[in-house]
Amino acid sequence: MNIDAVLRTSLWWHGATCAGLLLIALLSTDAAAAEAKVDHYVKLTPENSVIGNYPIQKAPILTIQSGETVKIDTGGGAGWRSGNVDPDEWLKSNHVPTTSANPALQETIAVLDKTVRYADIKTGHLLVGPINVDGAMPGDSLEIRILSVVPRIPYGTTGSGPGRGLKELEGPKPPAHVTLLDLKRKVGVFAPGVEVPLRPFMGVMALQPASSEGDNPSSTPPGNYGGNLDCNELVTGTTLYLPVFQPGARFFTGDAHAAQGDGEITGTAIETANTVTLKFILHKGQALKMPRAESPTHWIAFGLNPDLDDALQQAVDQTVDYMKDLKGWDMLQTLPLASIAVSYRITENVDKTKAVHAMIPKNVFVNDKSSYWYSAKSGGRSASPHASMED
Repeated sequence: MNIDAVLRTSLWWHGATCAGLLLIALLSTDAAAAEAKVDHYVKLTPENSVIGNYPIQKAPILTIQSGETVKIDTGGGAGWRSGNVDPDEWLKSNHVPTTSANPALQETIAVLDKTVRYADIKTGHLLVGPINVDGAMPGDSLEIRILSVVPRIPYGTTGSGPGRGLKELEGPKPPAHVTLLDLKRKVGVFAPGVEVPLRPFMGVMALQPASSEGDNPSSTPPGNYGGNLDCNELVTGTTLYLPVFQPGARFFTGDAHAAQGDGEITGTAIETANTVTLKFILHKGQALKMPRAESPTHWIAFGLNPDLDDALQQAVDQTVDYMKDLKGWDMLQTLPLASIAVSYRITENVDKTKAVHAMIPKNVFVNDKSSYWYSAKSGGRSASPHASMED
């Protein structure tokens, strides 16, 4: 979500022991990332970053070949800035076991202070990009395999008031809530005795929008180019498919999350800083109308519209299109199955453009043999790492 919503001073007292959490965060590793061969490593710097939009005039920070893997450091966590509070005092008051000397926080501070702003957009998502894919052209699609998503800092912040589109609270907004991250146990310590399972993911994964969207489209609303989907299913082991609208595709990512509920009702998740490892596969001439995703257990279709009813209708329509491509089914075959087996979830209701995602279960197709690249049971690569989209 928009960083403005989380850059507020938190006074929440956790009251729980947090010694050692920083060490856990630093020592935690991800099995999928360890297996993955990394072709390129993009660090979080002002030169590699943009804030709040997708500027067409920014030169690519990296150009890769289809099939290559990129490790990307992203930023976040500077919750002290809006209150004009000393960062170390803020971290100490929230019982966060680190200091502002933490390299990830130093990088985030540098990005916020030094990144070039475009079109007078001063605030918004901290994004890294664009990354170009050699040979990508409009009418192609890009497969993005999410090999690993790991938080870089031992905490995250969440806005305490309702997000856009929901009933506003009277009076000043309360401070953001700070959740400590125990990466060894994969939980967020929300409060004493209250722990939230961690499912880290990137809130924003976008390709450059079509020229009709302008030269500097805001990163707040999602669109057919992906962007601020805020879909909590886009975790390690999931694949995102996006249509290409510009030469090179021009990939951006940011808005790092440690966990989020469907709807994202405050406009924020556990906002943190992640390192994400992605594999990019270009599909020439395979056009898509909308984003799609796939996990070891589900196919995922999206609906995006300022009106929630229309977003649901588009998600249904995209379910029909997805099943046609996967199984050759028509609408009259798909709709009855969708009504009894597909779950339609409010992805987010707070980003101007509302999102619904359809969870199409693979296990209802009992004769199918999976060749998906990631195994949910083993937590890593499957024995048959074929592309999940037809090559």
